[in-house]
Amino acid sequence: MNSKALAITAIKPAVLAAAIATALSGFALPVQAQSAPSPVQLVDALNGVFGSHAGARGSHAKGFCVAGQFEASSGAAAITRANMFQADKRTPLIGRFSIGGGNPKAPDNAKSVRGIALRITDGSERLEWIFVSAPHFFAQTPEQFVNFLKVRAPDPATGKMNPEAIAAFSKANPATTKQGAYLASQPVPASYATVPYWSTNAFVATNADGKAQAIRWRFEPMAGRLGLTDDEAKTKGADFLRSELAERLAKGAITFNVIAQLAQPGDQLNDPTEPWPADRAEINMGRLVINQITDQACDRETFLPTVLPAGLAPSADPVLAARGGAYAVSLGRRTQ
Repeated sequence: MNSKALAITAIKPAVLAAAIATALSGFALPVQAQSAPSPVQLVDALNGVFGSHAGARGSHAKGFCVAGQFEASSGAAAITRANMFQADKRTPLIGRFSIGGGNPKAPDNAKSVRGIALRITDGSERLEWIFVSAPHFFAQTPEQFVNFLKVRAPDPATGKMNPEAIAAFSKANPATTKQGAYLASQPVPASYATVPYWSTNAFVATNADGKAQAIRWRFEPMAGRLGLTDDEAKTKGADFLRSELAERLAKGAITFNVIAQLAQPGDQLNDPTEPWPADRAEINMGRLVINQITDQACDRETFLPTVLPAGLAPSADPVLAARGGAYAVSLGRRTQ
């Protein structure tokens, strides 16, 4: 893979900076914290709640690998000049479906967050997406991420969490309750193929004319949003998702529409707990086609949401910026 593959953009830096500054001049950009927890502290906070499990990720520990392709729509190039978004371009992908949290034996039939991680590359450029099945992340900043987990770490003496401390933290940090409230309001997904996934973080797309546009991503299942009743979820058991997807794939590929939601001036870009209003314009950027479950080779991989092709760039979201270092620490621990 050449050096161009991981470049954020090939536009001259001064030109790109000017375009992004112009496009984002009307957006709310919160002041960043002066200090942030280290990548080690981020992973330690996860391990403090879920424990350390040999060979497992610190988060989204339970999952399996898939493969397929991304098919760009005819209108995607209006938003980004990335080659893989040129009309009707088809690019191979590998990916991983997962259950949130650091427990490799997490139950599939609980109202927990689902995840999807993808790497799309044709050898000359590369895009990695990491999305969850809620429009809210559970922390606004890396500091809040660590504190959210620390207050949930079980007492070493009793092995239990402190509900009073959790309630006090939630009251003082109401943004951290949004993801849990959303998941509680939704049914247990019937399949990895029947639940939407959101980026929660914002990105900046730049087209061939140098026009920059802040976006958030969503994968919308073409099979529709389908859930289970509480009784149905109980009968499915704790490990039904892989076999369910295998049965579904035996009948044909599963597909998602790839949606870019377009920010308007005044929309904040740096708070992944707060979605933009639903009335924002959306563009169908293409289609994900997943056609097989593969071996577990992707468990040795790290998917980084800041690995982007020319024509896409990260926002200044501090949670997005913190992910790369934490994922590297997690990779090091699970491959020791």
